[in-house]
Amino acid sequence: MPDLVKWCVRMSYLYGRVTGTLNFEIDLRTGRTRVTKKTTIYSALAHLCLITILAYHLWQTKPMSDLLANANALHENVFMIVACMRVSCALAAIAGRWYHRRRYMGLISSFRRLYLKNTEVMQHCRRGFVSKCFIATVAESLQFLMAVFAVWDRLTFSLLIGTWSVMTVTAVMNVIITQYYFALGNARGHYKLLNRDLREVLAEARSLGPKRKRQNGVFITKCCFLADRVDEIAQTQSELQALIERMSRIYELQVLCLFCTYYLTTVGNAYLLFSIYKYNNMTQGLSKLGLLAGAIFLVFYYADYLLNSYNLFYLLEAHQEMHKLLEQRNLLPWVLDERLESAFDSLELSLARNPLNLDCFGLFKLDRFSAFDVGNSLLINSVLLIQYDMQNY
Repeated sequence: MPDLVKWCVRMSYLYGRVTGTLNFEIDLRTGRTRVTKKTTIYSALAHLCLITILAYHLWQTKPMSDLLANANALHENVFMIVACMRVSCALAAIAGRWYHRRRYMGLISSFRRLYLKNTEVMQHCRRGFVSKCFIATVAESLQFLMAVFAVWDRLTFSLLIGTWSVMTVTAVMNVIITQYYFALGNARGHYKLLNRDLREVLAEARSLGPKRKRQNGVFITKCCFLADRVDEIAQTQSELQALIERMSRIYELQVLCLFCTYYLTTVGNAYLLFSIYKYNNMTQGLSKLGLLAGAIFLVFYYADYLLNSYNLFYLLEAHQEMHKLLEQRNLLPWVLDERLESAFDSLELSLARNPLNLDCFGLFKLDRFSAFDVGNSLLINSVLLIQYDMQNY
């Protein structure tokens, strides 16, 4: 399994380098980053080539009615809005990579230093890493196959290159989000280790029994040892939370782009499924393989969405678990040594003063409650769009 994790990380790195998303080099053995002229030129040319081919392809794109029978003006508009939003978000993400290049490099170095403090962290996030790579790879492959099957009867080399450029530009966004997923998963692994250490400290503190006289050297020594461990946990937690908040600010634009892409795509997909049900012969021009690839793609597309969302939710829950563990300290039937009590108080006060609240440009918070609100909004807007179609077409 560890080798599989390394393979996933290497593939993600190579994919980022090939698409130009990573415009700097990373030594995967040491974790060191550097900017080279060769990497900068290649990334710039790759992005310029993609944008040029994409612009030509969009200029030559035929209307949606050529792909789907009975497609009306509303279908054309919805399809165009979703496509433009996906491409615009990917281009904005590319621009953000160039603007924050030095900050990305510093972020990787910070995570590397944190990893070297406790390499055991990989055992707590390897399953998520492998799942993410598998689901994202299958989803992107099916998306490309679905696009090719949709135009198979009139497929030309220029159309194939254009389709590849569209898929690659949107894949750039997926590469960035995959890197964000890896960073969040790594942070969650560190929180699990911190919570485990804190749980062990509480268990040892509970086993000390009632406070004895100051002359008892064993009791004092053990309390000082536990206080040092609590101070170490507090320092690591403070560094980890600062790193998470810095990472969230750097990835803020990409998260907003991902949200817009998922939101409009979901509304568009809901309307498309309704249209297929309403117009029975709407997909008569598509092959069975194309429809099968489309159906499987939707499953993996939203599985990837859920994986990204729950990765963030689990991180926030791991942070909240530390609060709950500290509350157990108040249930001890006796008073601990002053220094150990002070260490616990300091950690509890630090968590209370600096809650882990992640948001996106102050527009919305990144938590379960916001996700529930977004789900309600998606349902309402999908129903409104379908209702508009039923009344006007």
